[in-house]
Amino acid sequence: MSEITGFCGWRYDKKKVKDLSSVYAPPYDVISKDQQESLYAKNPFNVIRLELGKDESGDHAARNKYTRAGQTLRSWKASGVLRRDERPSIYVYVQDYREEGRPKTRVGFLAAMRIDEKKVLKHENTLAAPKKDRLALIKEVRTNLSPIFGLFEDKSGAVQKLLKASARRTPDVDVTLDGVRHRLYVESDKERVEAISRLMREKPMFIADGHHRFEVACQYKKLAGAAARPNGSDGPGRVMTYFTDCLHNPFKIFPTHRLVRWPKGLFDLTSLLSTVGKTEKVKDLDAVLRRLDKNREETPGKKYTFGAYSAKSGFWLVTLSPRVAAKVKKNPVDKLDVAVLHSAILEPLFGIRAIEKSDAIDFTRDPREAVRRVDGEEFDAAFFLRPTSMKEMLTASKKGLKMPQKSTYFYPKLLSGLAFHSFGD
Repeated sequence: MSEITGFCGWRYDKKKVKDLSSVYAPPYDVISKDQQESLYAKNPFNVIRLELGKDESGDHAARNKYTRAGQTLRSWKASGVLRRDERPSIYVYVQDYREEGRPKTRVGFLAAMRIDEKKVLKHENTLAAPKKDRLALIKEVRTNLSPIFGLFEDKSGAVQKLLKASARRTPDVDVTLDGVRHRLYVESDKERVEAISRLMREKPMFIADGHHRFEVACQYKKLAGAAARPNGSDGPGRVMTYFTDCLHNPFKIFPTHRLVRWPKGLFDLTSLLSTVGKTEKVKDLDAVLRRLDKNREETPGKKYTFGAYSAKSGFWLVTLSPRVAAKVKKNPVDKLDVAVLHSAILEPLFGIRAIEKSDAIDFTRDPREAVRRVDGEEFDAAFFLRPTSMKEMLTASKKGLKMPQKSTYFYPKLLSGLAFHSFGD
């Protein structure tokens, strides 16, 4: 169950920052090097300086990108660039976007969730390096800079109704970035905040995005203690979380494609793939994506088809043979396309076992980026797969099973910088 409260968020002061759209950023883990540079140049107060700092020559344990983030955050608070809301609030967050040409709207809210590892349902394994990075950052800023992305199921739609009522007035923030309109409404009415909190106590929370941040929040709670702070602040026993009702909001999960480097001496991708199934030459990337999309609703375990590309061989589809498919384990996670790609192709054919310890694999949401990186000889081949469904993700979470890293990609992403949840400063 989700125990939540409102919190006194730190937010950009419109008097100090005239163009709010210039200070927000996507989540740190989807920002490329080029985008990082662009955000640094966009505004000296862009949240990128906190979320994803730059390494500098001469950095050491007492002076580095993490300590600079802490110093920057404190200076923004002292100068009034950031101001704290006076009353505990939830932050109703509405995103308007287009999906396959159709307008969509997703409604959710930010709140402070009590950290309880047993009551939060997770679906994805995590990696040590990102957790080490986020822990070093949170130790210096003592603040949640961006939220965990959580889902809940509310058959009655009562929470959604309350959120929409809050969103009938003029938004406190209204910006459009990369084709997505983001609206934020500060809801400080005590009765409404308490009503939403009561309703959420009955709802299990599923992490959609932010597994690393949640695990780091748990680590930091143990390190720092969880005592409450004065003036409406929270100790590290709570973590800023975005909640949205997945029964009453549109959701399409996108796949994360794989880039691989192959062992020395391997030159013919299609000959290798033919050892595990039937290969079919196709014209281009669009043909690959159309076929995978056509197979979207096919039951996992019935047939597995993946796209593949190398600069020498071009684009192919490979459908696993019945002999290979029969070796797939029957639990809900092992039957997922993303798991089968690893167990039937990446590990036996390319020798990629522990993803965390391998520099022979990388990930991208953008299939065209995958092709560019292969053509640029950064990687030898790209593999494309159909997405995990919402049903598959929720089933894994409810059963306490963990999916492989980078199994899901939710769109649109949440902005970083809309509100900060401080632990007491």
